[in-house]
Amino acid sequence: MSNRAATLSAKDVSKAVDHAVKVVGEKHKVKFAPEFRIGPGTIIGRQLLEATVGLQQAEQLATEIAHQAAQHAAAGGGAAGLARPQFEPAVLIRKDLILCGFYPGPIVDFEQQF
Repeated sequence: MSNRAATLSAKDVSKAVDHAVKVVGEKHKVKFAPEFRIGPGTIIGRQLLEATVGLQQAEQLATEIAHQAAQHAAAGGGAAGLARPQFEPAVLIRKDLILCGFYPGPIVDFEQQF
């Protein structure tokens, strides 16, 4: 077994976030902005378009997005056959912006593939 960390391409992470946001948005009947975002501090996710969502619900959405994204990333892409990546749920709130998503845990490195 290698000591090398699992790697995911930015494309794989983007696909995993797309999938996770779709599943979570439909389940909770909330809308997210269509574009993939990486916020300050490497929070990866989507902007929540629901102004009435409170912090507790935003944290729940982020937890589910992190879970779904990690599950989807492990099932395909660059992480196939490897352990499920560790994504930590995160919420970023700045003025009118609420970003729900995750930041990568210690075992995932991101790399650009061309």
